[in-house]
Amino acid sequence: MSGLWRLSCSWSFCLGLLLASVCVTQAAADPTRSPIPAKVTRIDGYPFPTRIAGLTRGQKTDYNTPGLGFSVRYESPGETWADIFIYDLGEDLSSEDARALAIEHREIALGDIENARKAGNYQDVKFIAKAELAPYAKAHVTITQRGVTRDSFVFVTVDQKNFVKIRYTTSAKDAARMADQFATEYVRQLNR
Repeated sequence: MSGLWRLSCSWSFCLGLLLASVCVTQAAADPTRSPIPAKVTRIDGYPFPTRIAGLTRGQKTDYNTPGLGFSVRYESPGETWADIFIYDLGEDLSSEDARALAIEHREIALGDIENARKAGNYQDVKFIAKAELAPYAKAHVTITQRGVTRDSFVFVTVDQKNFVKIRYTTSAKDAARMADQFATEYVRQLNR
């Protein structure tokens, strides 16, 4: 009986360790949001000024998973915000065709938007247009979420061995002009 008891206890102990490691791994993978001090203008070698095209810099999100990098949110009061994502997916992007990678990752981003619709996060998604205008591969969609339809734009490029993806979302009437202005101003920051 004592041998069975020891085996039972060791099995419970092992199961407990396994469950604890799963919980710790999950906690490490959860994004961490944090404010960015006003004096900070660069993060990991990338420019993040306090304002871009009328939007104010908000917080940084670390994705706590190798290759997923981080993002920085820009927003204005109302219905306009942009997230700039910096990531490499654990790939060496220096040996690849940057334009082809940008196009591929734009398509992945559009797939993620469609998957979010299928998961119920969006009521509707309409794909409007795609373009490959230097330096970005760009897409325009409309998204309906909680009864509100907004224009959303994806811009993807490669810079300093990382993907730089902008997701710009607004309900403003001149959405395309605003999104293009934001992406153009950010690429100017990259080239400084």
